[in-house]
Amino acid sequence: MSVQLYSIDDDDVINSKFLTGKSTYEFAVNQLYPLINKLDIQRKLQNSNFYKRLREDLLNGCIIPPITLAFVEDKNQVPNNLEDAAIFVEENIERTFILDGIQRINAIYHAYTQPDLINQTLDINHPLFLNIIICKSMDNLLYRMITLNNGQRPMTANHQIEILLGNIYKFDDLSIIIVSEKEKAGKKIEQSFNKADIIKSYLAFLSDSLAIDNRKIIEEKMDELTAMKILKSNITKDGIEFSMIIGLISKFSQSVTIKKWFDNTNNIIGFSVGIKKSFEQLSLESLNAFEDSIENFEEAFRGLKFSAIKLSKERRSLSKYFIENYERLKKFDALEILDEFREKELD
Repeated sequence: MSVQLYSIDDDDVINSKFLTGKSTYEFAVNQLYPLINKLDIQRKLQNSNFYKRLREDLLNGCIIPPITLAFVEDKNQVPNNLEDAAIFVEENIERTFILDGIQRINAIYHAYTQPDLINQTLDINHPLFLNIIICKSMDNLLYRMITLNNGQRPMTANHQIEILLGNIYKFDDLSIIIVSEKEKAGKKIEQSFNKADIIKSYLAFLSDSLAIDNRKIIEEKMDELTAMKILKSNITKDGIEFSMIIGLISKFSQSVTIKKWFDNTNNIIGFSVGIKKSFEQLSLESLNAFEDSIENFEEAFRGLKFSAIKLSKERRSLSKYFIENYERLKKFDALEILDEFREKELD
């Protein structure tokens, strides 16, 4: 067995199993390094002098901090004891996600493939310590990912979410296709959503905030602000997963009217935040009823004086307001919804 486990405990914050264990540098080279390339998350070395030093230390037999691996697994399959956990890790290692330690794995690999650095050979049997998370929730996994990486200069929150969307979230069971602008390349793909819009929606959902992009703030600081909001949000306790939101979007997008509405970035962002307060009600809503409500929303929105407001900001804000108050506002006609908008302070 390539991984020896020592303990299994509960992480009550992200409702997951936390394992400690040990393997070898051979495991890092043969099993973990290929996963970096597979997941397309390998980053450039941050400082060549630092990594030269680390490779020298590796060749001289240093012990590095534990690598953190993660699995997202159905709650019925999460192991409860060390024996089952060891079997699970062994059988599913190709599905693991490297949560923390990509640069260290990089350094081990290059110390192994470039031993001429100091004319020494890497001891392939040297111990490599591991922390392993088996998580029931993709959103909770991202929360832990942010807590591990925030305050450093590794991947941005956007990049981490893009990785999750591309490699962990599975949309095969939903009538929804997520494509990048490059994949579209001018082609019309039916029932498809822009990947950038879904990433923004996920950021908004996780941070419980509409303010996920602002041209007045430099990108690095904006990302720090978003990460801070994610850490302060209630994503590990509210019981609502983004996959559930995607499911609703998929259901409602069977309507051409609603699909067109979701194609507006500000609408889908507002929906993804507002739905936290109305998920139970909307999950029971019929397609026709929601379509009628969205048509009333749009008619009311057209009653605003566009020249007097910041259009994109207000669409984002009012779509959130409409969705989070859906149970009450769905009974309103367009004029009554417009009156509700009037009561709000529009910029």
